[in-house]
Amino acid sequence: MDNTFDKMYYQEGKYIGGLDESGVSDIAGPLVAACVILPRIDVQKDDLKIFEIDDSKNIPEKYRDKHAEVIWQSAIAIGIGEVQPVEFDYLGRIRATGLAMFRAVCACKTISRSTPLTPDCLLIDKFNKWPLEIPVKQIHIEQGDSKSLCIAAASIIAKVYRDKIMLKLHETYPYYAWASNKGYPCEDQFKGIDTHGVQIGIHRLKKWPFRKNPSLQEEHIKWEKRRRL
Repeated sequence: MDNTFDKMYYQEGKYIGGLDESGVSDIAGPLVAACVILPRIDVQKDDLKIFEIDDSKNIPEKYRDKHAEVIWQSAIAIGIGEVQPVEFDYLGRIRATGLAMFRAVCACKTISRSTPLTPDCLLIDKFNKWPLEIPVKQIHIEQGDSKSLCIAAASIIAKVYRDKIMLKLHETYPYYAWASNKGYPCEDQFKGIDTHGVQIGIHRLKKWPFRKNPSLQEEHIKWEKRRRL
C-alpha cells in the first residue's frame, strides 16, 4: 500500500493522522486505539519499507511486529489510547471506541522528541457517524484501513500493542488461551470460562455470552461499586 489515497487530504493541513482500533469485538482485555502521523513521502520511492504495510488483518501475526517497528521508525508521531473492560461495559461499543480514539489523539507525541503533536486532520476507519470531541477536522472512511496508509499503520500499532497485553495476561490466566485468541469469543476461551469463571476487570461482562447470566452481571455491579469507594 502506498500513500496515494492519503495525498487527497494533504491540503487539509501539515499533519494528517490515521486512527484505528483493535479489540472492539473481543470479550476480554482492553479496547486499544492508535493515532499515527506519517511523513509526506514521495510515492515514487517504492523501495521504502513503509509502503509494505497493510491493514493489520491482512498481515500474518508473525510479521506484524516487524511492520510495527518500521512504523515506529518512520512515523512523525504516534499516540495510543486504551479503554478498560469496565469502561467498555459502562459506555458501550460506540462510545468506548470514541473514547479510545480520543485518548490516542491526546497521547500523540513526536517520535524524535516525545513532544505532544495534534494532527490537523484525522482520517478515521469508519466505526460510527458520531464525530470525536476534538476540534480537528475528521473524515470517516469506509474500510479505511485497506485504503489509507496512515490508517493501516494505526491498525498495526493498535493490534500489536493490544496483542502484547493479551500475551502478558495469558501468563497469569493460561486457561483462557489468550495467547492464541487474544480475547476473541471462541471455544477455547469459553472452555476456560466454564472451568474457571470470568476474571472481573478483564472480561467484558456485558458482552455476549455474559449478558445471558444475571449472576455475572450482579457480581460485576458489586465489583464496580467497590472500585469507586
